[in-house]
Amino acid sequence: MSIRVPDGGIEMPSLNDIEPVLKWYTLNCELVTPMYGGGVKSVVIDEQMPIRASSIRGQLRFWWRLLAKHKWQLGDDKAIQKQEFALWGGMGASDDDGVASQVFLRVTDVPSSNKIRQSLIDYDDTSLSKLKYVLFPAYNETDPALDPHKLLKAEDINWKLNFAFSPALINDTTRQNQIVETLRWWACFGGLGFRSRKGLGSVRVTECTDFPIIAQPLSSEDVQQARCQLVQRNPNKNPIEALQSAINKLSDFRQKVGLARSGTDKSPGRSRWPEPDALRRIYPASKHDKNHAPVHDAGEVFPRALFGLPINFHFPKERALNTMVGPSQGERLASPLLLRAVYAGDDKDGNAQWHPSALLTPYQHILDMQVEVNGHQYPIWKEDTAEHTRPISENGGQDPMQAFLTYFAK
Repeated sequence: MSIRVPDGGIEMPSLNDIEPVLKWYTLNCELVTPMYGGGVKSVVIDEQMPIRASSIRGQLRFWWRLLAKHKWQLGDDKAIQKQEFALWGGMGASDDDGVASQVFLRVTDVPSSNKIRQSLIDYDDTSLSKLKYVLFPAYNETDPALDPHKLLKAEDINWKLNFAFSPALINDTTRQNQIVETLRWWACFGGLGFRSRKGLGSVRVTECTDFPIIAQPLSSEDVQQARCQLVQRNPNKNPIEALQSAINKLSDFRQKVGLARSGTDKSPGRSRWPEPDALRRIYPASKHDKNHAPVHDAGEVFPRALFGLPINFHFPKERALNTMVGPSQGERLASPLLLRAVYAGDDKDGNAQWHPSALLTPYQHILDMQVEVNGHQYPIWKEDTAEHTRPISENGGQDPMQAFLTYFAK
């Protein structure tokens, strides 16, 4: 998630002072897919406090901003930021003092530290082998203090998320409804810990007595109202297998022989994406293999940046080309694509089912962004890139995101 963290120095009211006038509402939550990290160190499970209200608050702010801009249309970015700080707390863009949040959160009934400890598994456990594609940070970890990374198994990990409206919101049904809708989006597409955009740490809200709509899945029509797109595959009885199905689609779209690469399984051949040859053009010819002269017609463009930055390009036989490609501004660019196992209701026997799901949030602004390579800037996307890039041209020919959704649905 792309989470904006407010500056420090905000004087929060003491809950002890206002507790008697607060009405708390409860979401019964369960962990659906293994959780990766989420503690003080992003890749480490905190056995004492594995689920943090502060982390959930950060995700709620993300979903609130998305809805405020694209569904509720609360104004331009500056106006939305002002309203965000007024509702969720933080330091505004002016010299005004920070304001406290009008939404109170607390996490209760968390499993004991002993239960958490017993539920930890190594990243390379056989039960996680099918999720290796999203666990590459663990496989690439070089810090022995963090190796091996542990994940929290999604087995009987349940807790309660309690929320309350401040006294200032008691009669403000508009903002109350905004908060409830934000919680519903988090319940459907949010998560906990590291790599949550790729489906790890997914959460299901099984019940909310006072606001039962929070526990109801969002439909394609619901998400379209926020200018998002949702594609779902046939349901699966196992959430991890549903997530695996979604992840495999992304892996194949980017790397599969016959689609993303020429050649055979034994000899994958060259990428049909333009980035490797773009790097061969950017760097001196002396750095690439003479048998791998750049031939891709798309030129110096980096469409896979739409799936998130930075990207570490690794050339087994041309190590001089090994490059970390990042955004021209900032260090990271979050992908607008979220993959999930989304609750699809119960079957006739009362067993939960799960849709392999791809949610695409608004991304048009990313198409105009640039990456930085070797001190120079290059476009992420150009309109004529599609016709020269087979994974795109064979799946609708619009842009990488639309092509992926087409491929995901096949």
